[in-house]
Amino acid sequence: MKKDNEISNYVNDNHVNSHKKVPFCCVIAIPDGFELVPHCYPKVIYSLECLALCKDVCRKTVPVEGCGQAEIDLHVLKIKGCIPYIVNIEVRPTCDWKGCSTDSHSKEITLCCKESVCIDAVLQCSVHCVDSIDLNCENVKVCDLSIQISDCMNSCHLAKISGYFQFC
Repeated sequence: MKKDNEISNYVNDNHVNSHKKVPFCCVIAIPDGFELVPHCYPKVIYSLECLALCKDVCRKTVPVEGCGQAEIDLHVLKIKGCIPYIVNIEVRPTCDWKGCSTDSHSKEITLCCKESVCIDAVLQCSVHCVDSIDLNCENVKVCDLSIQISDCMNSCHLAKISGYFQFC
């Protein structure tokens, strides 16, 4: 019969992503006559208030070497809900744009998009009891942010900002 740590290894190797990543993206139209500020890095603000954690115990059948199959109790920590977020980028007028600004020292301005991503995922599972985690900015982080620019009709450009919410 498999020992507890062998079953734990089976579960860890086959069912758990210890740093779960949830993809997100949004698209911002950059008006004609504007361009991204050089070295533009998107800013993201997000809320964790619409997420909930729940613990559950379920039965799982695992292969046992030389004995066939065995049922074990799996303790599961799930996360459900949504993360509403806002992404912004800085743009500036191109050389041929003639316009005015309320800020005489800068013609840069921020454009943004607002979206939400739904989540229904298993964060942890173990043959042992799982500890709950605090949902805060320390263990739900934004990672792998990128911007892709593409052309659209009417001489505008689209900025697609994508990344991941990572549960640490």
